[in-house]
Amino acid sequence: MKVILTKDVPKLGKTGEMKTVADGYAQNFLIPQKVAVPASGGAFRAYQHDIASREDKRKREREEAEIAATRIGSTTLTMGVKVGEGGKLYGSINTQDIAEALGRRGIVVDKHKIELDQPIKSLGTYKVAVKVLAGMTPEVTIVVEPKG
Repeated sequence: MKVILTKDVPKLGKTGEMKTVADGYAQNFLIPQKVAVPASGGAFRAYQHDIASREDKRKREREEAEIAATRIGSTTLTMGVKVGEGGKLYGSINTQDIAEALGRRGIVVDKHKIELDQPIKSLGTYKVAVKVLAGMTPEVTIVVEPKG
């Protein structure tokens, strides 16, 4: 029996995939648990339409990510901070500060996508990677200099 999965099923497949399974498995487990629907008539046509729309969505997301990656890669953020003895900063620059600075430039990035192992605590120039999409991590250049 052919079924379309509505949820991820371990050792069977992911949401939205069409699988051929034993009739008993489909009728006694998958369909009653609402993790699959029979792939017949309208459900099959909806499945084909869903695949096409999902592919379009992925394509759009990829194009938007490439534009964002180009903008991030060509961006240099200059952060003016208060400095104490020996070039040490008062406080530090963390992912939240970087995300806000990028936001002021019109590039919206979630702070959790910024790869910064330790907060920046001294003057200098840093390259920080930003995850835009799987396999796409451009680096933004951050220049930390004394304020004033």
